[in-house]
Amino acid sequence: MFSTRRAFGTIALICLLTACGTTNGVTAGAKPDTYTVTGKATGTRMSWVTARNAAMDAASDYCKQRSQRVVVRSEATSGIRSLEEQTATVSFSCVAESAARG
Repeated sequence: MFSTRRAFGTIALICLLTACGTTNGVTAGAKPDTYTVTGKATGTRMSWVTARNAAMDAASDYCKQRSQRVVVRSEATSGIRSLEEQTATVSFSCVAESAARG
């Protein structure tokens, strides 16, 4: 049990120092065939980048599971100070590999 607590403490410290990003999971968007995911991060001046990367990774993974590519429809960010939670919300669609490349 001690090693488990120590591991969680180490992970928490790493996340604090490197601004680990998390997401709320992909949800259905307002329009048909669109989806939304919000990335969150706290800890550095560049937390919004980490939040956006987490959201984009989740969107890409979601589409890859369907053998498709992600097409971003819109993005929004929030959060001001480096120690506040930064968020990046991405609205996207999944399209066939050939359609995404134009």
